[in-house]
Amino acid sequence: MIKFTRIANLSLMILLGLVLLLEATGRLPQRLVTLFGPWTELMALPIIHLIPWYALNDTAKPRFLRFARGFAAINLMLAIALSARVISNPDLLNRPPFMMGMLLMAMFALLNFLGLNQKYKHLQLAVGPLPKQPARLTAWGAYMMAHWRGQLPLAQSFWVNGFGIGSLLAALMVIGLSRLLEVTDVSLRMLAAINIMGFVISGMLWLWAITGIIRSASKHAERGGSGWVAGLTMMLVFFNALAMLLSTLSSYLPQMKEYALIATGHDSMSTVVISSTPKGDILSLRGTLGEGSMARFAAALEKSPKVKTISLNSPGGRLREAQQMASLLKSRQLNTYVEGECSSACTYVFLAGKDRAATPNAHIGFHQPSFPGVSDTTLAIASSGMEKYYRSANLPDDFIQRVLEIKPEGMWYPNREELLKARVITRVSLGSEANSLFDLQSRDEVFANLSNSSIWRQYERHSPGKMNEVADLIWNMKQQGKDQLDIQDAVKTATRDIYLRALKSAPDDLLDEHAQLLSEQLEAARHISPQACGQLIKGRLSIHRTMPEELVKRDTALMEKMLASSPRSVSYYMGSKEFARSASKLQERLSPLQRQVTANLAAYDDQPMFQCDAILSMYRNILRMQDTDRHIILSALMQAK
Repeated sequence: MIKFTRIANLSLMILLGLVLLLEATGRLPQRLVTLFGPWTELMALPIIHLIPWYALNDTAKPRFLRFARGFAAINLMLAIALSARVISNPDLLNRPPFMMGMLLMAMFALLNFLGLNQKYKHLQLAVGPLPKQPARLTAWGAYMMAHWRGQLPLAQSFWVNGFGIGSLLAALMVIGLSRLLEVTDVSLRMLAAINIMGFVISGMLWLWAITGIIRSASKHAERGGSGWVAGLTMMLVFFNALAMLLSTLSSYLPQMKEYALIATGHDSMSTVVISSTPKGDILSLRGTLGEGSMARFAAALEKSPKVKTISLNSPGGRLREAQQMASLLKSRQLNTYVEGECSSACTYVFLAGKDRAATPNAHIGFHQPSFPGVSDTTLAIASSGMEKYYRSANLPDDFIQRVLEIKPEGMWYPNREELLKARVITRVSLGSEANSLFDLQSRDEVFANLSNSSIWRQYERHSPGKMNEVADLIWNMKQQGKDQLDIQDAVKTATRDIYLRALKSAPDDLLDEHAQLLSEQLEAARHISPQACGQLIKGRLSIHRTMPEELVKRDTALMEKMLASSPRSVSYYMGSKEFARSASKLQERLSPLQRQVTANLAAYDDQPMFQCDAILSMYRNILRMQDTDRHIILSALMQAK
């Protein structure tokens, strides 16, 4: 077993080294990335296999063998703990490559412990019990002090301790720890504390290494060494110290500051705000995903056992929080929905949804990850993790590459067609399934929301007290758990008199503008779906969530102008001779089917495309008619509302 274990560790080091090299150069085929990815993450530290391999050699000293056996025991306990964590996580159980990595890790940890334990027993039989004394610690302590005092040869101080321990080993420790933390369920606060510890240990190693090199170089000539070698070493040390100072000021200090805020519970990003519908079927998440968002999300889910959909409105936040929230959401098989914004880290949560819906006006944004003071190397590592996550969400390669081209300070908002093609969203919503008004937590917030709208201020001017009336209506319906369309219809009913008076009395130039705007809105709705166009005709489509921003602004501005305009002097009605004469000219421009549909819209409720084509054609032809005929028809249509 001893020989087999040694050969196995050597083979694994070579294999993992080759895999890591190919992965770093981008030459590892995608199938092998899927197979070896979790494996390399779990066993990236060469020291895990280097120590047992060396300890099983016949020339290894007894004290090192004792250390290696204890090291293997710690690795075995770690493997058991991680395996238990995987078994309790259904999401990880459904990832065969990850499970293979965990199995290999546990198998090699057990193999190393058994092999080293057998070697240790053989050695005890050969030489008797090994003395239990702190000689190993004394030897290491003496070596460390010898370097610190400059008593070691300059070459050994520079290459072994400076380059090997102070730089290479410290970097391997940080990278290995980062890889290990990626696959464990450590909280963001704990992760921040561990990173601070890593910075401190790395800094102490660097200071120890650089001090010993300086002192050894100053004594190099006394030992008979070349003066120019000592001078060159001092120059290299100076430039290294200067580079470290600049890196500390530009990178390490900003990162340490941010990690310290997170570790102490004072994250610069606020925690997500969560509210629930009265029915408990929808949770609304809004704001940044700062430290503690995962805990708040988990608590909200426990209080809402009936929840089916997570409504998101977030500019992003901490990736660690988003990853853990996404894992929990996916394990519950919940749906996700966006009608506002979901950018950066929020996309991790959104992509975990079983059904992913977004309104046409939703903004779903992507870019590279960011953190204060990160270097290009750290950014590349973080981007690699993001790439793996998006691949696990089955996003296409060309879409992922586009995301990775967007710098952290930028943002890419794919259009609706791009989101559908990339399977980021599974369907387009017309904004009726999750009411954004549920985010408002009091009747006063509802009133303030209305007061911020210029159109509602115009309504208030025409009918004093209207905003208070509508605020009470919305708040009461919200408390009753009414859905978006019910509230929308109730608000329209409450303002119908003011709206109709404005339409019926609007002058000809504003009626022309209204007809032009309506035809463009019909075209935009038809581009979304026939159902959207049908809802627009019935007045049940939320234009603020579905129409292009330019059309929404024009709609609001037009209504304000109508409310502020002087009433027209003459109005026409559908029963008048003038309307009959002008309408007959319009009928000649329509096809038989269009005339049939416009004459009885309700008969085609199950065929919204016919309704859309007929009404759109009608308004386009009205706009092409002579001024007199056009104004008579538009006035009569408004009077009939």
